[in-house]
Amino acid sequence: MAVRADAGGLSDHSPGGASIRSRVNEYGGGALCLVPGGTAGSIAYVDQADQRVWLCHGPDAGDPVALSAAPPAGEAHNHGGLCATADGDWVLAVREIHSDGSTRPVRTVVALSTRAAAPCATTVLDGHDFFGAPVPHPMGDRLAVVAWDHPDMPWDAAVLVVLPLTRHACDACDADARPHDILRSAGPARPVGGGPGESVGQPGWRSDGSLRFVSDKKGWWQPYFADGAFEAEPTPMTTVEAEFHGPDWVLGQRTMAETADGTLLARLTASGRDAVVAIRPPTTLTPTPTPTPTPPQPQPPEPVPLVQPCVSIAALCAHGDGLALIGSTPDTPSNVWVWAPATGARPLRPQPALALRATDVAVGEPFTLTGRTGRAVHGKLYRPTLEGTTGPAGLAPPLVTWCHGGPTSSAQAGLDLTLQFFTSRGFAVACVDYAGSSGYGRAYRGALWGQWGVADAEDCLDAALHLAAHGEVDAGRMAIRGGSAGGMTALNALAAGEGFAACVSWYGVTDLMGLVATTHDFEAHYTDRLIGPLPEARRLYEERSPVHRADSMHGSVLLLQGTEDPVVPPAQAEGMRTALRAVGTRCDLEFFEGEGHGFRRADTLTRCLEAELAFYRSQLRL
Repeated sequence: MAVRADAGGLSDHSPGGASIRSRVNEYGGGALCLVPGGTAGSIAYVDQADQRVWLCHGPDAGDPVALSAAPPAGEAHNHGGLCATADGDWVLAVREIHSDGSTRPVRTVVALSTRAAAPCATTVLDGHDFFGAPVPHPMGDRLAVVAWDHPDMPWDAAVLVVLPLTRHACDACDADARPHDILRSAGPARPVGGGPGESVGQPGWRSDGSLRFVSDKKGWWQPYFADGAFEAEPTPMTTVEAEFHGPDWVLGQRTMAETADGTLLARLTASGRDAVVAIRPPTTLTPTPTPTPTPPQPQPPEPVPLVQPCVSIAALCAHGDGLALIGSTPDTPSNVWVWAPATGARPLRPQPALALRATDVAVGEPFTLTGRTGRAVHGKLYRPTLEGTTGPAGLAPPLVTWCHGGPTSSAQAGLDLTLQFFTSRGFAVACVDYAGSSGYGRAYRGALWGQWGVADAEDCLDAALHLAAHGEVDAGRMAIRGGSAGGMTALNALAAGEGFAACVSWYGVTDLMGLVATTHDFEAHYTDRLIGPLPEARRLYEERSPVHRADSMHGSVLLLQGTEDPVVPPAQAEGMRTALRAVGTRCDLEFFEGEGHGFRRADTLTRCLEAELAFYRSQLRL
């Protein structure tokens, strides 16, 4: 749904009966944008039901108008990454075309007219396997787009291009149609940043006409800007070693915004938590001391932290003279916040009442250790917390090790009620950002290349053993859990060495060859770097599949599986159960009717957590 911020807080701004969601690249993103130039509050959105783009002037302003036509027979069109031109005449979108008989979709960038009497679309850019969210220049004469191609993922390598645009009168319209222009390319796209071995993203036009974007060419996702002529090398806006971007699982990621005076407000991720910082525009030259005379060199300014409580931030945008963000604090769930220089940060809606009191909430404590390979392993430890209760004297608490999914993702520092379910019941929880996790620079993300199924599992076991060796948890009562890719990590950790007595996998991958056979186009070559290209690396895929490692696993297993899961079909869970029971290892399997990859129903989540808690209590002798 769409919501709007006004003096009264947040209000529903959705068209009646519409569910707003994009399916591009399966994960979607950018399913909504504001459309200027008309009625205040006009929006373009993607309807989940038909994946078409619609224009709506407000929930009470009449029926929405279709901007994209129904696809021709034999095709399905998905749209996402929406962004409107400054005059509101067009909405730019990534279009994904699925054709009957084709094994792979085709993606383009299209311009959808908001002035035509009937849906009118022109293709402005094609020629790549994938496109990020397009961003038109305020003058409407240029378009910035991120693109990448198989076998790369966008966090591995991508290119930022700028495409010249021109407008023409529509010469294909019916004689009685409303006159309008079409938008089309005026020449070839020009590369501005990125390339092999460099991830770029999040382009945005600055008020001075230069182009802002993020790049990890120096090892961290940092903001750069390129002058409007694109003749010189892009200039870093800061050199602080932190992440100002995250993996582009969805289109239209926004973690940076610009204020009226050109100041950049941005999310900064470091040491496993997020902050918001201000970066002043680099306008002065400061001499750099050197043994020999050299021309003065510009020194990127240091980011200035803004005072606000959120430690996990999903997105932010400019709002008034400050910003709005979606974020969570260590003890409150995700909310919409606004920050202004004069008033600071405040939530736009009241914080929901929780069963947990503030004194019942466990707050993560960052830790870093050196794993068996000499590589640093990062994580956060949450101690068991419940007001008025203490654990048995002289006995360290049991541990649940948390494996995030992805595997190119990370553990978030904001409030997670599922995690608190266990800490409030006497468990310590260790969230491990194993090799390959985002938030620690490109080298750390790349540490999983060729090692998925090995390094991630070893890091999780090493973290648990480290905490046990330091007396933080009971070495004889340790469990591990994860979902999807994290479920595979958890299962493989049982085979990485003795330590865990129990493992719970939520719709976890157990057969890598089966995963490759059923995965969608966005991730069709994801495992090429994580394990190796096929067919050459087939043996590695089999060796690292939990279903083939049952005889090496130490500890009992609980599998939680949806019956309608297209990513990890039920047969994978059944095969894992058969393999474990064949070697005498306890394996319980519970199916949930109608659930897919990622459980959504409240009753399913309740049943799963109750089953998981009971399983730990039985296997860890609690």
